[in-house]
Amino acid sequence: METKRQPDSRTQEKIKESAKKLLDLTQQKFGFRLDYSEEALVIADDLITLFFKQHREHFYTAAVFIGCYLGEMIINNLGGKWRYDFSIRKVGKTKVVVNPVHKAKKRLMNGLADSLVFFYRSLKVATTGDTSFAEDKKKINKWKKMLREDGWGGKLLKRVLNGKEPRYVREEAADILGRLGDTTVIPALIKALKSKDSAYYAAIALQGLPEKEAFEPLMKLIKHNRATPVRIQAALALGELKDERALDALVDMLADPDEIINHYASLAIGKIGGEKALNMILDVMGGSRPGNLVYAVSALEGIADKKSVPALIEALFSRNEEVREAAARALQFVPDKRAAQALTFLLKDPNSRIRILAAYALAHIGGDNIQVLLRGLMKDDVYLVRQHAERLLQWLEKGITPAKCV
Repeated sequence: METKRQPDSRTQEKIKESAKKLLDLTQQKFGFRLDYSEEALVIADDLITLFFKQHREHFYTAAVFIGCYLGEMIINNLGGKWRYDFSIRKVGKTKVVVNPVHKAKKRLMNGLADSLVFFYRSLKVATTGDTSFAEDKKKINKWKKMLREDGWGGKLLKRVLNGKEPRYVREEAADILGRLGDTTVIPALIKALKSKDSAYYAAIALQGLPEKEAFEPLMKLIKHNRATPVRIQAALALGELKDERALDALVDMLADPDEIINHYASLAIGKIGGEKALNMILDVMGGSRPGNLVYAVSALEGIADKKSVPALIEALFSRNEEVREAAARALQFVPDKRAAQALTFLLKDPNSRIRILAAYALAHIGGDNIQVLLRGLMKDDVYLVRQHAERLLQWLEKGITPAKCV
Protein backbone atom coordinates (compact mmCIF):
# COMPACT_ATOMS: atom_id res chain seq x y z
CA MET A 1 0.00 0.00 0.00
CA GLU A 2 2.78 2.42 0.96
CA THR A 3 4.69 1.65 -2.27
CA LYS A 4 1.76 2.92 -4.35
CA ARG A 5 1.82 6.19 -2.45
CA GLN A 6 5.49 6.78 -3.20
CA PRO A 7 6.53 8.61 -6.39
CA ASP A 8 7.88 6.39 -9.16
CA SER A 9 11.62 6.16 -9.73
CA ARG A 10 11.55 8.75 -12.53
CA THR A 11 9.80 11.30 -10.31
CA GLN A 12 12.21 10.63 -7.46
CA GLU A 13 15.10 11.21 -9.82
CA LYS A 14 13.57 14.54 -10.89
CA ILE A 15 13.30 15.53 -7.23
CA LYS A 16 16.99 14.85 -6.74
CA GLU A 17 17.82 16.75 -9.94
CA SER A 18 15.78 19.76 -8.76
CA ALA A 19 17.60 19.74 -5.42
CA LYS A 20 20.93 19.55 -7.25
CA LYS A 21 19.96 22.53 -9.42
CA LEU A 22 19.78 24.69 -6.30
CA LEU A 23 23.33 23.63 -5.46
CA ASP A 24 24.42 24.32 -9.06
CA LEU A 25 22.84 27.79 -8.97
CA THR A 26 24.57 28.55 -5.69
CA GLN A 27 27.95 27.60 -7.12
CA GLN A 28 27.31 29.58 -10.29
CA LYS A 29 26.15 32.73 -8.48
CA PHE A 30 28.28 32.71 -5.33
CA GLY A 31 31.33 30.66 -6.22
CA PHE A 32 30.98 27.89 -3.64
CA ARG A 33 29.01 24.67 -3.41
CA LEU A 34 26.64 23.86 -0.59
CA ASP A 35 25.77 20.34 0.51
CA TYR A 36 22.97 18.74 2.51
CA SER A 37 24.38 19.51 5.95
CA GLU A 38 22.70 21.59 8.64
CA GLU A 39 25.45 24.18 8.25
CA ALA A 40 24.61 24.51 4.56
CA LEU A 41 20.94 25.10 5.39
CA VAL A 42 21.96 28.13 7.48
CA ILE A 43 23.65 29.63 4.42
CA ALA A 44 20.98 28.49 1.95
CA ASP A 45 18.29 30.26 3.97
CA ASP A 46 20.17 33.53 3.52
CA LEU A 47 20.99 32.92 -0.14
CA ILE A 48 17.27 32.78 -0.88
CA THR A 49 17.15 36.45 0.03
CA LEU A 50 20.37 37.30 -1.80
CA PHE A 51 19.40 35.63 -5.07
CA PHE A 52 15.78 34.53 -5.45
CA LYS A 53 14.29 37.79 -4.19
CA GLN A 54 15.86 39.42 -7.25
CA HIS A 55 14.09 37.01 -9.59
CA ARG A 56 10.44 37.11 -8.57
CA GLU A 57 9.28 36.02 -12.01
CA HIS A 58 10.82 32.60 -11.31
CA PHE A 59 8.83 32.10 -8.08
CA TYR A 60 7.40 28.64 -8.82
CA THR A 61 10.63 27.26 -10.22
CA ALA A 62 12.49 28.59 -7.19
CA ALA A 63 9.91 27.05 -4.84
CA VAL A 64 10.44 23.63 -6.46
CA PHE A 65 14.26 23.87 -6.31
CA ILE A 66 14.27 25.08 -2.71
CA GLY A 67 11.58 22.64 -1.61
CA CYS A 68 13.32 19.65 -3.17
CA TYR A 69 16.61 20.72 -1.59
CA LEU A 70 14.96 21.10 1.82
CA GLY A 71 13.28 17.71 1.45
CA GLU A 72 16.50 15.93 0.48
CA MET A 73 18.28 17.68 3.35
CA ILE A 74 15.61 16.46 5.81
CA ILE A 75 15.84 12.88 4.50
CA ASN A 76 19.66 12.93 4.62
CA ASN A 77 19.76 14.15 8.22
CA LEU A 78 16.55 12.97 9.86
CA GLY A 79 15.24 10.20 7.63
CA GLY A 80 11.95 10.05 5.78
CA LYS A 81 10.42 9.11 2.44
CA TRP A 82 8.98 11.19 -0.38
CA ARG A 83 5.30 10.62 -1.10
CA TYR A 84 3.37 10.96 -4.32
CA ASP A 85 2.11 14.44 -3.33
CA PHE A 86 5.69 15.70 -2.70
CA SER A 87 5.33 15.54 1.04
CA ILE A 88 7.68 13.53 3.26
CA ARG A 89 6.60 11.01 5.88
CA LYS A 90 8.26 8.93 8.61
CA VAL A 91 10.65 11.73 9.57
CA GLY A 92 12.81 10.63 12.48
CA LYS A 93 10.91 7.33 12.64
CA THR A 94 7.69 9.15 13.50
CA LYS A 95 4.42 9.32 11.58
CA VAL A 96 4.76 13.05 11.02
CA VAL A 97 4.18 14.32 7.46
CA VAL A 98 5.80 17.54 6.18
CA ASN A 99 5.57 19.36 2.86
CA PRO A 100 8.92 21.00 2.03
CA VAL A 101 7.75 22.51 -1.27
CA HIS A 102 4.86 24.25 0.49
CA LYS A 103 7.33 25.48 3.12
CA ALA A 104 9.60 26.83 0.35
CA LYS A 105 6.67 28.80 -1.11
CA LYS A 106 5.97 30.34 2.31
CA ARG A 107 9.65 31.22 2.70
CA LEU A 108 9.64 33.03 -0.64
CA MET A 109 6.38 34.85 0.14
CA ASN A 110 6.97 35.76 3.79
CA GLY A 111 10.74 36.05 4.03
CA LEU A 112 12.68 35.13 7.15
CA ALA A 113 9.43 35.02 9.15
CA ASP A 114 9.15 31.56 7.57
CA SER A 115 12.81 30.66 7.99
CA LEU A 116 13.84 27.22 6.74
CA VAL A 117 16.28 26.96 9.63
CA PHE A 118 13.57 27.51 12.25
CA PHE A 119 11.31 25.00 10.47
CA TYR A 120 14.03 22.34 10.34
CA ARG A 121 15.15 22.85 13.95
CA SER A 122 11.58 22.55 15.23
CA LEU A 123 11.08 19.42 13.13
CA LYS A 124 14.31 17.88 14.43
CA VAL A 125 13.39 18.41 18.07
CA ALA A 126 9.83 17.15 17.52
CA THR A 127 10.85 13.99 15.67
CA THR A 128 14.18 13.02 17.26
CA GLY A 129 14.42 14.94 20.54
CA ASP A 130 17.85 16.15 19.46
CA THR A 131 18.39 19.85 20.21
CA SER A 132 21.82 20.17 18.59
CA PHE A 133 22.09 22.06 15.31
CA ALA A 134 24.77 23.12 12.81
CA GLU A 135 27.63 22.79 15.27
CA ASP A 136 30.45 23.22 12.72
CA LYS A 137 30.76 27.00 12.98
CA LYS A 138 34.01 27.00 10.99
CA LYS A 139 32.13 25.65 7.99
CA ILE A 140 29.49 28.40 8.25
CA ASN A 141 32.11 31.10 8.76
CA LYS A 142 34.06 29.89 5.72
CA TRP A 143 31.04 30.43 3.47
CA LYS A 144 30.30 33.80 5.06
CA LYS A 145 33.88 34.88 4.46
CA MET A 146 33.54 34.00 0.78
CA LEU A 147 30.37 36.12 0.57
CA ARG A 148 32.16 39.06 2.20
CA GLU A 149 35.12 38.74 -0.14
CA ASP A 150 32.74 38.76 -3.09
CA GLY A 151 31.37 42.13 -2.00
CA TRP A 152 27.96 41.05 -0.71
CA GLY A 153 28.26 43.35 2.29
CA GLY A 154 28.20 46.37 0.01
CA LYS A 155 25.41 44.92 -2.13
CA LEU A 156 23.25 44.28 0.92
CA LEU A 157 23.97 47.74 2.27
CA LYS A 158 22.61 49.24 -0.95
CA ARG A 159 19.37 47.31 -0.49
CA VAL A 160 19.12 48.38 3.15
CA LEU A 161 19.48 52.06 2.22
CA ASN A 162 17.33 51.92 -0.93
CA GLY A 163 14.03 53.60 -0.05
CA LYS A 164 12.43 52.23 -3.24
CA GLU A 165 12.78 48.61 -2.08
CA PRO A 166 9.80 47.03 -0.29
CA ARG A 167 10.01 47.05 3.50
CA TYR A 168 10.36 43.26 3.83
CA VAL A 169 13.28 43.23 1.38
CA ARG A 170 15.10 45.92 3.35
CA GLU A 171 14.40 44.10 6.62
CA GLU A 172 15.80 40.82 5.34
CA ALA A 173 18.81 42.52 3.79
CA ALA A 174 19.53 44.29 7.09
CA ASP A 175 19.22 41.06 9.07
CA ILE A 176 21.58 39.16 6.76
CA LEU A 177 24.00 42.08 6.56
CA GLY A 178 24.35 42.01 10.34
CA ARG A 179 24.99 38.28 10.40
CA LEU A 180 27.40 38.40 7.48
CA GLY A 181 30.00 40.07 9.71
CA ASP A 182 31.25 42.70 7.25
CA THR A 183 32.60 45.42 9.56
CA THR A 184 33.39 47.76 6.65
CA VAL A 185 29.70 48.78 6.47
CA ILE A 186 29.50 49.92 10.10
CA PRO A 187 30.24 53.64 9.47
CA ALA A 188 27.48 53.82 6.85
CA LEU A 189 25.04 52.08 9.21
CA ILE A 190 25.82 54.48 12.06
CA LYS A 191 25.22 57.39 9.71
CA ALA A 192 21.94 55.78 8.61
CA LEU A 193 20.73 55.75 12.23
CA LYS A 194 20.30 59.52 11.90
CA SER A 195 18.02 59.22 8.88
CA LYS A 196 14.26 58.91 9.34
CA ASP A 197 14.04 56.64 6.30
CA SER A 198 16.80 54.19 7.24
CA ALA A 199 17.20 54.26 11.07
CA TYR A 200 14.94 51.23 11.52
CA TYR A 201 16.90 49.06 9.07
CA ALA A 202 20.30 50.24 10.29
CA ALA A 203 19.37 49.29 13.85
CA ILE A 204 18.46 45.77 12.65
CA ALA A 205 21.83 45.35 10.93
CA LEU A 206 23.79 46.73 13.90
CA GLN A 207 22.43 43.98 16.14
CA GLY A 208 24.80 41.64 14.34
CA LEU A 209 27.59 44.22 14.16
CA PRO A 210 27.72 45.71 17.69
CA GLU A 211 29.85 48.86 17.61
CA LYS A 212 30.39 51.21 20.58
CA GLU A 213 30.25 54.25 18.27
CA ALA A 214 26.60 53.42 17.65
CA PHE A 215 25.68 53.81 21.35
CA GLU A 216 24.72 57.50 21.38
CA PRO A 217 22.61 57.50 18.18
CA LEU A 218 20.83 54.33 19.36
CA MET A 219 20.07 55.94 22.71
CA LYS A 220 18.60 58.97 20.93
CA LEU A 221 16.30 56.65 19.00
CA ILE A 222 14.82 54.93 22.07
CA LYS A 223 14.44 58.24 23.93
CA HIS A 224 13.16 60.54 21.19
CA ASN A 225 11.83 58.49 18.28
CA ARG A 226 8.07 57.93 18.49
CA ALA A 227 7.92 55.01 16.06
CA THR A 228 7.53 51.75 18.01
CA PRO A 229 9.37 49.56 15.43
CA VAL A 230 12.38 51.91 15.48
CA ARG A 231 12.52 51.99 19.29
CA ILE A 232 12.29 48.18 19.40
CA GLN A 233 15.19 47.61 16.99
CA ALA A 234 17.30 50.29 18.68
CA ALA A 235 16.70 48.63 22.07
CA LEU A 236 17.74 45.24 20.68
CA ALA A 237 20.89 46.76 19.18
CA LEU A 238 21.73 48.32 22.57
CA GLY A 239 21.25 44.91 24.15
CA GLU A 240 23.86 43.45 21.81
CA LEU A 241 26.28 46.25 22.79
CA LYS A 242 26.00 45.09 26.42
CA ASP A 243 26.65 48.63 27.66
CA GLU A 244 25.25 49.18 31.17
CA ARG A 245 24.74 52.87 30.43
CA ALA A 246 21.62 51.86 28.48
CA LEU A 247 19.97 50.14 31.44
CA ASP A 248 18.13 53.13 32.93
CA ALA A 249 16.40 53.89 29.64
CA LEU A 250 15.66 50.22 28.93
CA VAL A 251 14.21 49.55 32.39
CA ASP A 252 12.06 52.67 31.99
CA MET A 253 10.66 51.03 28.85
CA LEU A 254 9.23 48.25 31.05
CA ALA A 255 6.73 50.84 32.30
CA ASP A 256 5.63 51.80 28.79
CA PRO A 257 1.87 51.23 28.20
CA ASP A 258 2.73 49.27 25.04
CA GLU A 259 3.46 45.64 25.96
CA ILE A 260 5.40 45.13 22.74
CA ILE A 261 7.87 47.76 23.96
CA ASN A 262 7.99 45.97 27.34
CA HIS A 263 8.78 42.66 25.67
CA TYR A 264 11.71 43.84 23.58
CA ALA A 265 13.11 45.98 26.37
CA SER A 266 13.17 42.87 28.57
CA LEU A 267 15.13 40.99 25.90
CA ALA A 268 17.68 43.81 25.68
CA ILE A 269 18.07 44.00 29.47
CA GLY A 270 18.58 40.25 29.61
CA LYS A 271 21.30 40.50 26.95
CA ILE A 272 23.18 43.16 28.94
CA GLY A 273 22.82 41.25 32.20
CA GLY A 274 25.11 41.78 35.16
CA GLU A 275 24.67 42.92 38.76
CA LYS A 276 23.28 46.36 37.91
CA ALA A 277 20.60 44.95 35.59
CA LEU A 278 19.65 42.33 38.19
CA ASN A 279 19.24 44.87 40.98
CA MET A 280 17.17 47.21 38.83
CA ILE A 281 14.80 44.41 37.81
CA LEU A 282 14.51 43.21 41.41
CA ASP A 283 13.45 46.77 42.26
CA VAL A 284 10.66 46.43 39.70
CA MET A 285 9.68 43.04 41.16
CA GLY A 286 9.61 44.55 44.64
CA GLY A 287 7.47 47.50 43.58
CA SER A 288 10.03 50.24 44.27
CA ARG A 289 10.36 50.96 40.55
CA PRO A 290 7.51 51.00 37.98
CA GLY A 291 7.38 48.31 35.34
CA ASN A 292 5.29 45.46 33.93
CA LEU A 293 5.95 42.45 36.19
CA VAL A 294 5.51 39.89 33.40
CA TYR A 295 8.34 41.43 31.41
CA ALA A 296 10.46 42.07 34.49
CA VAL A 297 10.35 38.30 35.02
CA SER A 298 11.28 37.81 31.35
CA ALA A 299 14.30 40.06 31.89
CA LEU A 300 15.36 37.86 34.83
CA GLU A 301 15.13 34.89 32.45
CA GLY A 302 17.68 36.56 30.19
CA ILE A 303 19.95 37.66 33.04
CA ALA A 304 19.91 34.07 34.36
CA ASP A 305 21.43 34.85 37.76
CA LYS A 306 20.86 32.53 40.72
CA LYS A 307 20.29 35.59 42.89
CA SER A 308 16.95 36.05 41.11
CA VAL A 309 15.59 32.68 42.24
CA PRO A 310 13.82 33.91 45.43
CA ALA A 311 12.00 36.58 43.40
CA LEU A 312 11.06 34.00 40.75
CA ILE A 313 9.73 31.61 43.39
CA GLU A 314 7.57 34.41 44.80
CA ALA A 315 6.31 35.12 41.28
CA LEU A 316 5.22 31.46 40.96
CA PHE A 317 2.53 32.21 43.56
CA SER A 318 1.28 35.38 41.89
CA ARG A 319 -2.46 35.73 41.34
CA ASN A 320 -1.60 36.97 37.87
CA GLU A 321 -1.60 33.98 35.53
CA GLU A 322 0.85 35.61 33.11
CA VAL A 323 3.36 36.29 35.89
CA ARG A 324 3.20 32.64 37.04
CA GLU A 325 3.72 31.51 33.45
CA ALA A 326 6.70 33.81 32.93
CA ALA A 327 8.30 32.67 36.19
CA ALA A 328 7.90 28.98 35.36
CA ARG A 329 9.45 29.58 31.96
CA ALA A 330 12.34 31.58 33.46
CA LEU A 331 13.25 28.81 35.89
CA GLN A 332 14.26 26.60 32.95
CA PHE A 333 17.10 29.07 32.43
CA VAL A 334 17.92 29.41 36.13
CA PRO A 335 17.32 25.84 37.40
CA ASP A 336 17.54 25.73 41.18
CA LYS A 337 16.39 23.11 43.70
CA ARG A 338 14.94 25.86 45.88
CA ALA A 339 12.15 26.24 43.31
CA ALA A 340 11.29 22.52 43.07
CA GLN A 341 8.50 22.52 45.68
CA ALA A 342 6.72 25.55 44.21
CA LEU A 343 7.03 24.16 40.68
CA THR A 344 5.63 20.80 41.83
CA PHE A 345 2.63 22.69 43.19
CA LEU A 346 2.17 24.34 39.77
CA LEU A 347 1.82 20.93 38.10
CA LYS A 348 -1.81 21.25 39.25
CA ASP A 349 -2.28 24.84 38.05
CA PRO A 350 -5.59 25.42 36.20
CA ASN A 351 -3.61 26.77 33.23
CA SER A 352 -2.28 23.89 31.11
CA ARG A 353 0.50 26.07 29.69
CA ILE A 354 1.79 26.71 33.23
CA ARG A 355 1.68 22.97 34.00
CA ILE A 356 3.82 22.31 30.92
CA LEU A 357 6.38 25.02 31.76
CA ALA A 358 6.60 23.86 35.38
CA ALA A 359 7.34 20.33 34.13
CA TYR A 360 10.15 21.61 31.90
CA ALA A 361 11.64 23.66 34.74
CA LEU A 362 11.56 20.62 37.03
CA ALA A 363 13.18 18.48 34.32
CA HIS A 364 16.02 20.98 34.12
CA ILE A 365 16.38 21.01 37.90
CA GLY A 366 16.40 17.22 38.02
CA GLY A 367 16.08 15.05 41.11
CA ASP A 368 15.01 11.53 42.02
CA ASN A 369 11.31 12.32 41.93
CA ILE A 370 11.09 14.05 38.54
CA GLN A 371 10.21 10.97 36.48
CA VAL A 372 7.44 10.05 38.94
CA LEU A 373 5.98 13.55 38.60
CA LEU A 374 6.14 13.39 34.81
CA ARG A 375 4.38 10.02 34.77
CA GLY A 376 1.67 11.64 36.83
CA LEU A 377 1.26 14.27 34.11
CA MET A 378 0.74 11.46 31.60
CA LYS A 379 -2.78 11.24 33.07
CA ASP A 380 -3.51 14.94 32.54
CA ASP A 381 -6.84 15.83 30.92
CA VAL A 382 -5.11 17.96 28.26
CA TYR A 383 -3.45 16.07 25.40
CA LEU A 384 -0.70 18.65 24.91
CA VAL A 385 0.36 18.32 28.56
CA ARG A 386 0.57 14.54 28.18
CA GLN A 387 2.55 14.92 24.95
CA HIS A 388 5.14 17.22 26.57
CA ALA A 389 5.40 14.96 29.63
CA GLU A 390 6.07 11.98 27.39
CA ARG A 391 8.76 13.90 25.47
CA LEU A 392 10.47 14.99 28.70
CA LEU A 393 10.46 11.41 29.98
CA GLN A 394 12.06 10.18 26.76
CA TRP A 395 14.81 12.80 27.01
CA LEU A 396 15.53 12.04 30.66
CA GLU A 397 15.53 8.26 30.13
CA LYS A 398 18.06 8.69 27.30
CA GLY A 399 20.21 11.05 29.39
CA ILE A 400 19.52 13.95 27.01
CA THR A 401 19.32 17.48 28.40
CA PRO A 402 15.75 18.62 27.72
CA ALA A 403 15.11 21.43 25.28
CA LYS A 404 13.73 24.69 26.60
CA CYS A 405 9.98 25.24 26.19
CA VAL A 406 9.34 28.83 25.25
